[in-house]
Amino acid sequence: MAFPGFLAEPWFVLSWYGFGMAAAAWALYDMLAVNTAVNPPLKAAWPIIIFFFSILGLALYWLTCRPSGIAEMDEKEKQTVHHDYVNNTFYKTNGALIHCVGGDGLGIMTAMIVLRLVGVTFWQEFWIEYAVGFAFGWLIFQLWAFLLQDNGLVAALWKAFRAEFFSMASVMIGMGVVMSQVTPRVVGEQPPPETYAFWGFASFGLLAGALLTVPVNYVLIRVGWKHGMS
Repeated sequence: MAFPGFLAEPWFVLSWYGFGMAAAAWALYDMLAVNTAVNPPLKAAWPIIIFFFSILGLALYWLTCRPSGIAEMDEKEKQTVHHDYVNNTFYKTNGALIHCVGGDGLGIMTAMIVLRLVGVTFWQEFWIEYAVGFAFGWLIFQLWAFLLQDNGLVAALWKAFRAEFFSMASVMIGMGVVMSQVTPRVVGEQPPPETYAFWGFASFGLLAGALLTVPVNYVLIRVGWKHGMS
């Protein structure tokens, strides 16, 4: 089994997702009870990211979305401190990335599980996952965020579509490279959901997509088409 064959190993997948599940549950509790100034779409996206990215996702949450001493502050102070904490280009870009990959990743993974069970060709799977991931990102996560910014429905739909178009393209390119080039070379097939390889390479594919979409989300922040964590 070629590198990175460990992604298909039970010891890696069980420990990676076991930690990710526990950390995602903790982060959700933390955002509901302690770090309450996090905006609602990100409260939904962070647990998804942490579940798939495990210790890497938790580290990102802790370092980029949780100001020091937040537990000792009152609600008004939390709002002010959190806004100031995430109000720089790096943290805004990270917030846009988390929001994007959380929604897209949930849609992609939902479609992938169903399609692998049904049995379709690679390119059928790829484009259906693209469509479902785009729909999740656009009509749930992006639209939700733009509606919270006091946009009307039509304006929010357009702004959400504009932001999602570029974000989703970059995420799916990264995911597609892993699916088409890496996974077959390591395990010889597109693994079904009941295998460890499926979950190991799913996490790796989403991570590749996340890394690829960093510069895209940076540009979207800079031109004002996305707004990060604030």
